Amino acid sequence: MTPAGDDTSSISACLVVHNEEKLIERCLASLDGVVDEIVLVHDGPCADRTLEIARSHGARTFVQPRAGHGERWRVLAYEQARGDWILRVDADMYLSPELRQGLPQLVTRSDVNGYAFILPIWNGTRALTTAGPYHTALFRRERAHLLGMIQEPERVDPPVERVPLVLEHRPAYDNYSWRTMLSKWRRWAKVHADELLLPFDAIPKYNWTGSADWPPRRRLLTRLMPFALPPYMLLFFLRNLSMPATGSRWMDLKQAAGWTFYNAMVEWYVGTRKLRGSRADPRRRRRLR
Repeated sequence: MTPAGDDTSSISACLVVHNEEKLIERCLASLDGVVDEIVLVHDGPCADRTLEIARSHGARTFVQPRAGHGERWRVLAYEQARGDWILRVDADMYLSPELRQGLPQLVTRSDVNGYAFILPIWNGTRALTTAGPYHTALFRRERAHLLGMIQEPERVDPPVERVPLVLEHRPAYDNYSWRTMLSKWRRWAKVHADELLLPFDAIPKYNWTGSADWPPRRRLLTRLMPFALPPYMLLFFLRNLSMPATGSRWMDLKQAAGWTFYNAMVEWYVGTRKLRGSRADPRRRRRLR
């Protein structure tokens, strides 16, 4: 790696991780010689060799209090980035050989603000899709906008172009199994609900140009939950099913059902917490400020 400077084609790879020594080497090795710098934020104290491995690849590392999800500290990573372009990756992702080869050329274009790559769905042992879904992972730093709450993607000023190059995503588990949904997804849903009940100005933001408060639709959902959950689930499922993304009808159905289940958990926790008169865990509120 070479230090990122004023070159308009310089790339900062940004990661937020938590104790990922089993996967981080594969990810960082795929970035060597392709990006100009690596900015890695560790979510909470590090209990394994993640930071040691990251520093051996020249990464600039930051350790922050535990938030329980990556978007919270991705704001910090983007603020620390010095490249004109940001490559957003997770510890369980890595660049395919074709993407490694094509990346330097992509960032020389002046008519594009971002790129979406194929992110195959992985079940822990094999890829279930090959033609989708697409994931926006490379974008101009100054053209990206992020609300630092869980499950919120970057908003990138158009044009954003789809490129049929593969960004591998190979977690050590099936993200759509019932076991994962009832453990990891449920834990995320509780964090998500807590954040939706915070004042909007308590959510960290990067280059934010959106609204200054929760949008009307979000405020309405918060008021109606959990009583409006059944029609919400049906509409959410049909909407997601109408937007095929994976190239596989079965996976489109499974993905729509999975995200409906996740969002149903989120809204259920929003409603039940609201009924109990709990705005959110005060400790989490302090963390987010």
